Amino acid sequence: MIEYYTAFIILKGGRKDQMKSMKFFILFAVLLFVVLSYRTYEQYKEISETQKLIVLHESRSLAEFISAFRQTYQDIFLREHIAITDTSLNLLPVKTLTEISERFASRLKGDVVIRTVSDRPRNPVNKVDRFEAEMIGYFKQHPEKEYRFMEKQGTYSYIKPIYIEKSCLRCHGKREDAIPSIRKRYDKAYDYKLGEIRGVMHIKIKDRDLFAGLYNDFLSALLSAIFFYLLLLVIIYLLIKRIRLKEEEYLQKLEEDIEKKTHEINKQKETFETLFEKSSDGILIVDGGKFIECNEKMVEILDYPSKEALLEMQASSLVPKFQPDGSNSYEKSKEMIALAEKYKVHQFECVYLRANGEEFLAEVTLTPIVLGERNVTHTVVRDISDKKRAQQELLRQKNILHHQAHHDALTGLPNRTLFADRLEHGIELAERHAKKLALFFIDLDNFKQINDSLGHHIGDRVLMVVAERLKAKIRKEDTLARLGGDEFTIIIENLDDERQLASFAEKIQEVLSQPIHIEGHTLYTSCSIGISFYPEDAKNANDLVKYADAAMYKAKEEGRDNYQFYSAEMTALAFERVVMESSLRQAIKNEEFVLYYQPQVNAKSSKMTGMEALIRWEHPRLGLMLPDKFIPLAEETGLIIGIDRWVMRTAMTQIKAWYSAGLNPGVLALNLSMRQLMDESFMEILHECLETIGFEPEWLELEVTESQMMKKPDDAIVRLEQIKAMGINIAIDDFGTGYSSLSYLKRLPVSKLKIDQAFIHGIPEDKGSAAIVKATIALARSLGLKLIAEGVENEVQKTFLVEHGCIIMQGYYYGRPMPAEQIEKKCFDIC
Repeated sequence: MIEYYTAFIILKGGRKDQMKSMKFFILFAVLLFVVLSYRTYEQYKEISETQKLIVLHESRSLAEFISAFRQTYQDIFLREHIAITDTSLNLLPVKTLTEISERFASRLKGDVVIRTVSDRPRNPVNKVDRFEAEMIGYFKQHPEKEYRFMEKQGTYSYIKPIYIEKSCLRCHGKREDAIPSIRKRYDKAYDYKLGEIRGVMHIKIKDRDLFAGLYNDFLSALLSAIFFYLLLLVIIYLLIKRIRLKEEEYLQKLEEDIEKKTHEINKQKETFETLFEKSSDGILIVDGGKFIECNEKMVEILDYPSKEALLEMQASSLVPKFQPDGSNSYEKSKEMIALAEKYKVHQFECVYLRANGEEFLAEVTLTPIVLGERNVTHTVVRDISDKKRAQQELLRQKNILHHQAHHDALTGLPNRTLFADRLEHGIELAERHAKKLALFFIDLDNFKQINDSLGHHIGDRVLMVVAERLKAKIRKEDTLARLGGDEFTIIIENLDDERQLASFAEKIQEVLSQPIHIEGHTLYTSCSIGISFYPEDAKNANDLVKYADAAMYKAKEEGRDNYQFYSAEMTALAFERVVMESSLRQAIKNEEFVLYYQPQVNAKSSKMTGMEALIRWEHPRLGLMLPDKFIPLAEETGLIIGIDRWVMRTAMTQIKAWYSAGLNPGVLALNLSMRQLMDESFMEILHECLETIGFEPEWLELEVTESQMMKKPDDAIVRLEQIKAMGINIAIDDFGTGYSSLSYLKRLPVSKLKIDQAFIHGIPEDKGSAAIVKATIALARSLGLKLIAEGVENEVQKTFLVEHGCIIMQGYYYGRPMPAEQIEKKCFDIC
């Protein structure tokens, strides 16, 4: 280990030397680059300054020459007293200089331009431009400046001020002192003062690449220097690289060896820490029953104050004397150690003791290892008490979920799923042992009325009582299940005598007919029972259920509160029902219906106040069928909506035709099913009929049966309010036959009560019926509702009703339901 540490130090120092050499190399390269760059800049600057200086001297020489030339001309004119004529005018310095400058510039192809200009010239050619005017202003502000030299866009400009000298005044002083020939010829450029700036001499010299060759030489030298600079860097780099190559190889090999050994050491260290100190399980190193090492997790699990306290304990003090299976803990530990030595590792469960004496279940793994020169046991202890509790809770939850999935939440009875499994199993056993099996299908009679009138919570209580009573009557081996709603089934296995089933069915009827007392209500129930047999009626579960269900419906048709055994005739009835449904759908499509009308009459005036539209079915094979033969099936299948729409449209069209013909059919009473009333499109269809037919709302009265309306009174109230808002009257049909709630009756937007014919038939002899009729009349008066009695068949019934305040009547006494043709012949003429 020391050798590798020393090698590591050497490797680290070698790397430092290498990094230091590279730093020196980079520093040298940077300094060399800076020096070369500076020298290049200096050379370029010297070339530029030299070129600028040459141009400046050239400009100054031209300026001095022009000044001398101008002064010489001027002196000659003054000294020789040359008169200014048309001929001598062109010899004046200003004009001569301008012409000389132009010829000079043309010969140099415009590279040199000389201008002598003034801000107050006599000749427009000598007028200053904008730049030259700025220069005049500049020299006025800086009289100490003798010239100005500048470069702009590849052109050098040399500007020198022209001052008024004493000799200049002879031509540009006061006019009266000027030379006569000048005074006669010019009217301007006078009143100059001595020393005043008269103008500037402007010499413009374009850059003529005088140093192009020098620049090319300079660029060649620069590129050569860069090339040699890079070459020098490469050579130095290769030398350094060559020098360090062997050192790198050695250091790399040394580094790999160190990294490998370091990795192994770190891995061993991490493994040790993970398996020991950082383990999520408690670890003990045991040597012959004595603890020699442990981790903090073991201290935490056993709840000891420190490692030292735990290591002082004996192995026997960590476990109870006996394990839950009754085995001695000491003997068991010796047996487990022997198994671990045999198989190199062994895992088992054991109860341990915490420092406070609390027991907990642990999972123990024993592994024999060699530590130094000693054979010891590496013991891993994992507290699994929470895990065991979680497993038990999971099992409990699983059992609960399994029970919920297979049992009815309300009654706790097997549900449809478990019933199907039990029935299949029962059939298998019956087939295997050549036994019989019976299936009871039980349905409570009129149970919906309890839900609708008293609420579902009362209905649920009733179902729970029914379930308890049925459980009390069956054998332990029988299966009672609730399929849903108020439907129960009983599977009776190992059936020996079928004649016992009738007695059993009677016992069920008897126990379910007993009164049920719930929340102050005394309720009575009955049931309809259907019974099917295996193997006589069917040999599979689906058919057994289907046939028992059919037998139950047969019991319903026989008046309820009875039991029926399945027979082949029931299959025929079921088939007939399917055929009837198909025929009914076809009847709606082909409009095989016809409307009859029964008059409604005022008993005092004997005048017809309206008529009720009643449907009949002209069946192609069975002839004319009354509503009670097909309306229940239509309501059950939902076909009633289509039938009601046809009735409404046809009847309204007929009534409108009578009104258009000058007749007075009165108010049309239409029966309205709850399905149609709650249909989403009903209001739209009602509006459409009124508009397209031209039917007045006050001609229409919709009759809703009391029992149907009380199923969903709150929803019915909302829809009936919408209908009333349209101006349509609403009547409650068959009043008194359902489970009415007076609180709802007060809220219903109805205008008329229709006393059911069941109460009319018994009056006046039947005291109960008479009392109900009287109470209904009194109720209608107190609520401000109109009344109509249906089913009036004789004079006695009519008289009783009139005497007690019911005037509007309907029944055979005034007329049977008739087709429209008979109504026209009889009622409009008679009434």
